[in-house]
Amino acid sequence: MILQELTKLYERLLENPDIDVCEPGFSKENISFKIVIDRGGKFKHLEDLREMENGNPRPVKIEVPKFDGKRASGVKSYFLWDKSDYTIGRRKDEKAETFSVLQTPKHHAAFLELISNVINVTKLEHPVVTAVQAFCSDEREISKLERHSHWEEFLNTFAVFEVEECGLTVFEESAVIQAWKQYYTISATGKKMENGLCLVSGQQSGLTTTLPTIKKGVGGKNDVPFVSCNIDTGESYKLRKGQNASISSTAAAAFTGALNYLVDERRHHFRIADTLTLFWAEKNATFAGFFSDMFDGNRDEGYSVDLETFLRSIRSGKMPESVAHDKSRFFVLGLVPNSARISVRFWHVDSVEMMAREIGTHFEHLSIIPQHKDSDHEFPSIWQLVIETATLHKTENIPPNIVGPLMRSILSGSDYPANILSLLVSRMRSDQGNRQLNYYRASFFKAILNRNFKRRLTMALDTERTTIPYCLGRLFAALEKTQEDSADGSINATIRDRYFASASARPKVVFALILRLAQNHLKKMKSKSPGLAIDREKLLQEIMSKFHEFPATLKLEEQGEFAIGYYHQRQDFFISKQDKAEN
Repeated sequence: MILQELTKLYERLLENPDIDVCEPGFSKENISFKIVIDRGGKFKHLEDLREMENGNPRPVKIEVPKFDGKRASGVKSYFLWDKSDYTIGRRKDEKAETFSVLQTPKHHAAFLELISNVINVTKLEHPVVTAVQAFCSDEREISKLERHSHWEEFLNTFAVFEVEECGLTVFEESAVIQAWKQYYTISATGKKMENGLCLVSGQQSGLTTTLPTIKKGVGGKNDVPFVSCNIDTGESYKLRKGQNASISSTAAAAFTGALNYLVDERRHHFRIADTLTLFWAEKNATFAGFFSDMFDGNRDEGYSVDLETFLRSIRSGKMPESVAHDKSRFFVLGLVPNSARISVRFWHVDSVEMMAREIGTHFEHLSIIPQHKDSDHEFPSIWQLVIETATLHKTENIPPNIVGPLMRSILSGSDYPANILSLLVSRMRSDQGNRQLNYYRASFFKAILNRNFKRRLTMALDTERTTIPYCLGRLFAALEKTQEDSADGSINATIRDRYFASASARPKVVFALILRLAQNHLKKMKSKSPGLAIDREKLLQEIMSKFHEFPATLKLEEQGEFAIGYYHQRQDFFISKQDKAEN
């Protein structure tokens, strides 16, 4: 089903004149430089095409002619563009301690040979191609590059050619494009193909044995196939390689083209840890436009007004007109890189309306009073949630196999992955300071407890709640605030720094100790602020009246509820009377 839907997407993209999608035989690749020559093949200058991104030069995406498949090893040239190994027969020695240039005559010969083959097969006659041949065959002209200021940066990068008088890259000339299409088609159909039933189209077609590759934008080091069979143990019935998948060359080019388009287009994907999430709509472009912003990773900026309005609406269960009763389908595909092929982490298809409802339910479960009203995002992204499970709060430490199951649970409305709760509790016990229980970690705790354990926790403090873990969390927060108030702010560490982790796991032992400490803190408060001390004693008595004994231990989900009780009570201390009235 995945391949069929990708093929349908590719067909829709080709029909849309406003979308720039590559046809079979072409691909958008990272190009760094442009070699500019004249009609006689004389070198004119080297143009740096790279653009600055975060202070570093980055290649630009340019659509270029390209065969299907990958160039993992051996000598295989591209048509009228390539790395310096092929275009000028030189490359930088990456292993040398000092700058050193190596000659690559076999690669350069392959570059010229492909140009000659295209000319011979298609009878192409065009001055720009002749100019490239002349330049690449003249060592004196090639050597002029060595004196250019970008010489060292140019080596080992991809470059294109331009003939100065034309103003277009060589393969942008219409005659050259048509010649390449003809050569590509002849090369593809000229391969020995067996006819068979294509599993994607359901029609009898020539089946390909070598499937096209997906760009390394998925996250791997090299271009790799989405479908492949490259080991003997994976083959059956004497079928070789791609024959085991029974896919026609037309279908393979289509679903690969769609995947590469989604990988290239920023508005159709986002990455969290090792998982690249691709998404597209059957019809609803508005929802597709919101989708990335709803879930995107390390996002510091706020939402647009339109998106905030949309999210608040679906969180409340009221579907906006843009998605209400929309039965058209929406597709979400999660991919992870692999050395041999791309792996599918998750695949979810549903109507736009149902997906919006499930996302709204997810944000409703997450909804909790903010810790910092100006900086805490009302609608946490996936990255802001899963980073709370990572050691040292680093993206590279996000546990594997967590993003996919979490996305699946959000989109389908199923329980959140069971292991997330234990990961959150573990991080809460290990971390120190404000990171121990911040807004995002608290909201994640609340969502898991409400969805998986049906705890019905509220957004803010619930003074009527009588569950023991919640009350213990409230009590701990009240005791900590008592300690802070008694010290007039001149305190290096509170009871949270020493006892929070153990109090949430073994309350009977720990609370006996901190309640004794609290008597000293209350005594100090009475001498400084008698009224505040009385109010605090009343609060402590009110909380403790809701349970009769301290349990010896708390289960994982109870430790999570302890955290919410603590967070709610802690935030309530800092809410003004006006804000409380509004809430």
